[in-house]
Amino acid sequence: MAEVWLDAATPKDALLIACLLPPLHNKGHEAIITAREQTQTTDMLRLLKIPHVCVGKYGETLKDKLVEEQKRTLAFVELFNRIGLPKVLWTHGDVGATRTAFGLQIPIVYSNDTPHAIHVAKLICPLVDWLVAPIAFGKSWSEFGIPKSKIALYEGVEEIAWLVGPKFERPEFLEELGQKNRVVLFRNIEYKASYCKDVEVDTWQLLKELSEVATVVYLPRYEEEKQRLSDFNNVWVPPKPVLAFQTIPYVDLAVGSGGTICRETALMGIPTINFHFWDAIARYLHRKGLPIQFTKNPDKITKITETILKKPEEYKMNTGNILRRLESPVPTTMQYIEKCLEAHAL
Repeated sequence: MAEVWLDAATPKDALLIACLLPPLHNKGHEAIITAREQTQTTDMLRLLKIPHVCVGKYGETLKDKLVEEQKRTLAFVELFNRIGLPKVLWTHGDVGATRTAFGLQIPIVYSNDTPHAIHVAKLICPLVDWLVAPIAFGKSWSEFGIPKSKIALYEGVEEIAWLVGPKFERPEFLEELGQKNRVVLFRNIEYKASYCKDVEVDTWQLLKELSEVATVVYLPRYEEEKQRLSDFNNVWVPPKPVLAFQTIPYVDLAVGSGGTICRETALMGIPTINFHFWDAIARYLHRKGLPIQFTKNPDKITKITETILKKPEEYKMNTGNILRRLESPVPTTMQYIEKCLEAHAL
């Protein structure tokens, strides 16, 4: 029977799990990893060679999300009837996993950095034992129903866990990017997420304009995007799943909605334009002196891109000193996982 249950709902969750597994194993804790049947998440777990059990799938419409979450909860109950109950759940925001753990009286350690996912936060925060979050948000999470005393903050961002943590093998096909002259990394908005609304930028038109001045690296979120991308020239899509941050050494500029990739590129010293989320973490990174900026104006994005691409090396920065001062969430997360395990043993 596994002591620790790690649940992956997104590709980012898979990366965090890859960073949590070594210290868990070093402490002698056996873990079970579960994941929704979602292409990017399961692809990422396979890419990272992490054994996992697929439980449930991703709902796209509001009704589907509700129905699939209920089905997933029941599937978890059936799974643990077979293999026994874990002693603690770590989650990055799956409602079905959290409700299952709460109903079965399994302590919950919740790591998150996306309070803009309001629906999820309202459903999860009142149920968890501990929330591990970046200091940039302060205790603002308490408005979702978790006591301030249960919020553990660290001086950093989640992306530090893998940017300065374990080493991952870089696929050979990325060398193709090294042969291209001007490269822009583009990340579209996660348009099927419950929090995705009020997007002011026509992202497909922006992609077209960017592809006219540079090779654009496009990492699809959903399968149907690949067909639409066939209408674009000078857009490079990885032939196989890839860790997004591994493309960063080959790019001159990043343009994105403001999530993980924008944080990764800014942390690695690549000029970054954020066109949707300018949240507490983006502002935190900006204050730290990292090269990230915000604009919703597509014409301005194109002009900034053209300016940077004239002399891209002048806009890149060495961020080593900044990275060394930022904390990974892994030590704090481990502290509260072990706290829950110790309480279970009493």
